[in-house]
Amino acid sequence: MARAVTCVHHPDRPGHALCMACRNAVCAECATDWEGINYCAPCLSQRRSAVSSGGGGPAVVLLAAACALLLLAAARLMVWAGVILASLE
Repeated sequence: MARAVTCVHHPDRPGHALCMACRNAVCAECATDWEGINYCAPCLSQRRSAVSSGGGGPAVVLLAAACALLLLAAARLMVWAGVILASLE
């Protein structure tokens, strides 16, 4: 016989969702949907603090490098355009 799943924080309540971080069952009151994913309160607070403290470090570095490359390419294009326009005169 299958055992009923209960909330990890409230054993007297039935499980409503599964936290995708810790994989524990949580009741409807404890489950929080963030960006389409269910989290329990402790895992959600960890995730939010990681995001607010700059948890996207590598993505920021990649974005800065892409912007620098685009700026360099734009500067080279302006120099080439200047040379072509000067040669037309």
